[in-house]
Parts: sequence; C-alpha cells; structure tokens
Amino acid sequence: MISVIIPVYNREQFIAEAIDSVLNQTYPQVEIIVVNDGSTDETARVLNTYRDKIRYIEQENRGPSAARNTGIRAARGDFIAFLDSDDLFLPEKLAEQIRLFDQENVGLVYSWYYKLDYNKKRKRLLRPCFSEDRQIMQKQLLERTHTIRTSTVMMQKNCFHDVGLFNERYFYSQDWDMWLRTASRYDFACVKKPLAVYRRHRYNRVADKVNIFHEEIMRRARKQFGM
Repeated sequence: MISVIIPVYNREQFIAEAIDSVLNQTYPQVEIIVVNDGSTDETARVLNTYRDKIRYIEQENRGPSAARNTGIRAARGDFIAFLDSDDLFLPEKLAEQIRLFDQENVGLVYSWYYKLDYNKKRKRLLRPCFSEDRQIMQKQLLERTHTIRTSTVMMQKNCFHDVGLFNERYFYSQDWDMWLRTASRYDFACVKKPLAVYRRHRYNRVADKVNIFHEEIMRRARKQFGM
C-alpha cells in the first residue's frame, strides 16, 4: 500500500482537485490521509464531501512539517507519497514510482514535473538533475542546483526510522532538509517524465529572500556528507 499524505491549510479552492488527482491514479492500493492544519476557511466543508474516500485528521495550526509528520505517523502503507494541497498528481504517478522501487534498491524516488502558472495558464516542464553517484547527488542537493518538488516524492516508510521526521522548527525549506538527511543514508532514483503538476498562484507560501534556516541546514548536511 502507498499512503498519500496531503497537508492542507486554507486551500478551499484547490483541495478537491488535489484529492481527485489521487483518486484517479491507475495504482489501486492507496490510502489518502488529509491533515487539516487548522484551516479557517471552507476547507473542512469541502473535505466533508470526501469523508468516505479519505482518512481525515484535524489538528491545530502547527505548520506544514507538523502536518506531514502527523500523516506519516498515521500511515499504514509501506511507502509514503506527498502531495501539497494545491498541486496535482498525473494518473500514472504512483504506478510509475512503485515500479522503480521494485527495480532498484533506493529509499526515495522523485520525478520531473510541470510548473503551472495558475493565473496565466502557462505550463513548463522542469527536469530536476539526477545522478546515480550518491556523492554527486549529495553535492547537487547541497548546492541547490536543482529542486526536488515535494509533490513528486515517494519514500519508503522505513526511511523515517533512520533519518527522522520533518523538522517542525522549519516553516520553510523543511523539504530540502529532509532530502538532504535522506541522501546521507539512501540512494535516490528519478522517473524521467512529468508525474505531477506544481501550481504557482498568489496564495503560494514564499520564503523570505534570506532564509534563517539555510545556514543551519547546510552546516549539518556538510557534516553528514563529510564535506
């Protein structure tokens, strides 16, 4: 089974499409865990219409890391996939990635993705870099020469026993921190085709130009990588 974790905060206009994109997957063994992180808009009302199709968890607003961690702890699947509440899976996403897990001994699989300008309806294909050499991959991740989009990632659940959960102190770059920690112990694989849609819109969370967590994350990663 694959557990798809969708953290949501005030995304009444997007959450239904996100859930539908998981329900429309060609891979059959899926549980959908939606963690409502204290939404104050109509998100809960929208989610009520899916109560027979999802596992629904409510919590006080604690940020995206805490919401994902709640989902990971509740997950029954052997694999964890993440979907941001304003993004979309393409229909073959889960099937393509589980096939790669069957073929290769890796802890994390990601993919290419489309970046959609929601207002202007422009779609662009993004191809994150990939290397089978773990040290090269670590260097690319550390230098942020490419971005692994959270909604493209699937991980073995066992990985979290080794690398820990998302750092709940980090309201930004918590995904980058997780990929760095995972890369210190596991190999990655990439499906070289678009399997998800990342939507840009005026409600996106955007980090400050100088992220106060970057130096801390990079310092720890360099120590883990022996750089």
